Amino acid sequence: TKEFSGLLRERIAIERPVNLRNAMGLQQAGWEPVCRALASVTLDQVGAEAEGQALSAMPRYKVLIRWREGILIDQRVQWRGRTLAIRHLLDDPRRRDRILLRCEEVRA
Repeated sequence: TKEFSGLLRERIAIERPVNLRNAMGLQQAGWEPVCRALASVTLDQVGAEAEGQALSAMPRYKVLIRWREGILIDQRVQWRGRTLAIRHLLDDPRRRDRILLRCEEVRA
């Protein structure tokens, strides 16, 4: 396969959801690091607007990284101060060196 390392110019962090205990011992949702990686991040489309729905939809991105284990749909990507929820994974067996994440920006 064609080398794609020249495309990987962005630094990202991938996080997974975890349950944490607060000071009172109650469980609350949190996030912990899975990995840091170099990636190619490109604008995919603008959320539901591209499907003819609401105009206030969040942007969607394609995030290309080197293949690694442990990347799942319930995780998120931190990139340039933005939080991107992983909505779809494309792990093409013909291109075992990479994973394409289709993400949607989320705001807290």
